[in-house]
Order: sequence, then structure tokens, then C-alpha cells
Amino acid sequence: MAESVGSQAELAQTIRRLYERGLVSGVGGNASVIVRPKEQVLITPAGFFKGGVASGDIVRVNLDGKVSGGGTPSSELPTHLVAYRLRDDIGAVVHAHPPAAVGLVTAGLGIPVMTPEHAVMVRRLETVGFATPGTAGAAAVAESLKVCDVVGIRNHGFFSLGKDLHEAASKLEVLEESARVYLAGKLAGSVTWLTAEEQKKVRGAYGRE
Repeated sequence: MAESVGSQAELAQTIRRLYERGLVSGVGGNASVIVRPKEQVLITPAGFFKGGVASGDIVRVNLDGKVSGGGTPSSELPTHLVAYRLRDDIGAVVHAHPPAAVGLVTAGLGIPVMTPEHAVMVRRLETVGFATPGTAGAAAVAESLKVCDVVGIRNHGFFSLGKDLHEAASKLEVLEESARVYLAGKLAGSVTWLTAEEQKKVRGAYGRE
């Protein structure tokens, strides 16, 4: 019970963090954790102002999506469930709409690795075409989720997987930071990003190579 209560508080804090950072709007974004070995998922609710989600608003479901204890889970629940079924190495999923990063992938562009944090935390990024949120969105990203931790959806947002909520959310923060640095450099007239060799050295320095 204590683990669930702690997870609920952290989920509420995480979605408020994303809202405060401008990575989701008041009506967008969601996050979840899986409680093992019970194979239950705690997820943020649908229809709540993201800057005001509290611990008591968190919804509990099983891996079949059946709600336990009341509440309405996020409409993106199918993608969260697919991620947990595919990856037993993850403990949390975060979905957000970082504007600069979404803008770049919607324009058909990549997001260059601009910072050491990006090199360490987002080793591989894949993007897919637009799909309606829900079951169609889950189907669209499933193959990519098998092989990478961050997947972008054109005209929509990103799903990020991590061992915990902090890691999953941080990946989206550093991705958006890279997107903004890249765009600022383009506006200034010239921009460079980390080479493959520089990325390898950074990861080695952080013990992540």
C-alpha cells in the first residue's frame, strides 16, 4: 500500500512538473507507473487540469485496462499498456507534447544531439506518422517501442519510457532542450551538433557507453 501511495504522489507531481515546464497543456499529456509483481498500472486521469492533478485523482488499472477503484484513465492508456507488455525492463511511461520537438518532427526533421544530456539519455529516437490517440496510436508506436525508449508522433507528441518517472520525464526535457538549442542556432545563422565521436566520449565520461 505504501508503494502505491508513493507512486500516486509521484505521478501527480510528474504531470504537474510537465505542465509547469510547458511540455504539456492544461488538457494534454499523461504518465503512468507499473506496480510489480501485482501487474497493476497507475495512470493519470482523463479530463483533469494537468497543473492541478493530485494523488487521489490517480487511476488504477490492470494490464487488460480494467479499472479498479473508480476514475477514468487517460485516453492514451492503450499505449501505456502496450509499452509494459513489450518491455519488462521499464517502470514508467510519460507522454508529453514538447512544442519545439513536436514542431521539428512534424516538419519532417530530426532532432540533432545538441547537449551532453541528450547524448546520454536519448540514445535512439524514432518517429511515426500521425495516428489518432488511443488504440490507433498504440498500434502506430508499438514496433518502435520495442527498440527505443523515446518515440515521436507527428502533429502530436512523444512517448518516453524509463526505469522510473524521473528518468522518463527527464528524457523529454533534454529532448526539448536540444530542439530549442537547435532552433536558436538556426535563427542565429549557424548551428553545430555533437558528432558521433563526441557523443561516444560523453557517454564514456558518464559511464554510459
